Amino acid sequence: MTVAVLSVLAVAPGALAQADWSPKPEPQAMQQLREEYLPEPEWQFMDAIRNARVEAAEYIRKPRAVGDTMELEAGLLLKPTGRDEWTSKVVPMRALCSDGRLERRSSDGSWSAYPSRPDTAVKVRWICSLR
Repeated sequence: MTVAVLSVLAVAPGALAQADWSPKPEPQAMQQLREEYLPEPEWQFMDAIRNARVEAAEYIRKPRAVGDTMELEAGLLLKPTGRDEWTSKVVPMRALCSDGRLERRSSDGSWSAYPSRPDTAVKVRWICSLR
């Protein structure tokens, strides 16, 4: 499941230029799931995906500038193909604004690179514009 979480969240950030991307409205079905599985307030819908392995929705909240980064919480709703139950996960992350990439914080407090997708850099730019 960790690999699925990493690959899904890596999909959330990116496109071609800051002005070319912003989150689309949250689908009604995802809103209902978010209210059930991520009931805390202030989640910003980022993206939803469905492929042969998984159906997922990605959210962020509490973005805050820390130097040249934006630290945030990433929320993930995840349902692997063939399963009926959704799960949720909240991951501490940061957007490295000058590098256009994401990192996640491990339980020991250290940061590690997060898998990237072609649209990661543009989503990072959008996140960094929230300063």
